[in-house]
Amino acid sequence: MVISVIFYLYHDIIIEYASTIPLLGEWISSYAPLILWFIASAVPLIIASIVKISWRYALIGILIGLVLPIILWYFRGTWYPYLYYAGIAIAVLGIIGAEFHRRAHRYIITDRGLIIEYHGLKTVRREILYSRISDLVLEKGLLGKVFNYGNIVPISSSGLGLGEDTAHVGVGAGAAKGVGAGVIVAGGRGVKVARARSYYMLYGVPNPERVYEVITEAIKGTEEAPYLKRILETLEKKTSV
Repeated sequence: MVISVIFYLYHDIIIEYASTIPLLGEWISSYAPLILWFIASAVPLIIASIVKISWRYALIGILIGLVLPIILWYFRGTWYPYLYYAGIAIAVLGIIGAEFHRRAHRYIITDRGLIIEYHGLKTVRREILYSRISDLVLEKGLLGKVFNYGNIVPISSSGLGLGEDTAHVGVGAGAAKGVGAGVIVAGGRGVKVARARSYYMLYGVPNPERVYEVITEAIKGTEEAPYLKRILETLEKKTSV
């Protein structure tokens, strides 16, 4: 939304400034707002797609930054100022959709474990016992720090709640003069990270530090329970003798 408003207000200034660029000014000036629009709207989402290893963000960025102007140009004969109106409308719908998505997640903290429910386009219910939780991860992004909300990812002993970030490097060489030959050397490294679908974790939790502490104390209680039970049984046996 902010990008759309800024581009709408400074559209003519961007064109005027681009026209002063040596050599490319005359050719690029009329397309400068469109090029900057693609950079501002699509490139951050493409970078987020690479970081999060999810092509969904890149697809959204390409649709907004490239496909949308083409569609407007085809049907309206021009993309200005309709592109900025469409950008504001998409931003508003995105905010509303994100809030509905957050509210579709519910969680219940019991004395035995966590119950996580999602009631959106599909219904998902996950129940995980405290005794099955091997790790608990708290995530807060930049907006989460401002508005005090975050995600809590329970990682089970089976590895549910874990993902992997990988990086690969390859080197190749070849030669051909009647006879072909080639050598390829490749290597990669992966790092386990906390990552799960939103309906497999406590998503968009207000005051997440407090919730994290409550769950942590509950996990500690279940870990201590078997030992306390054994001590109690031992004392009962001694007193009965």
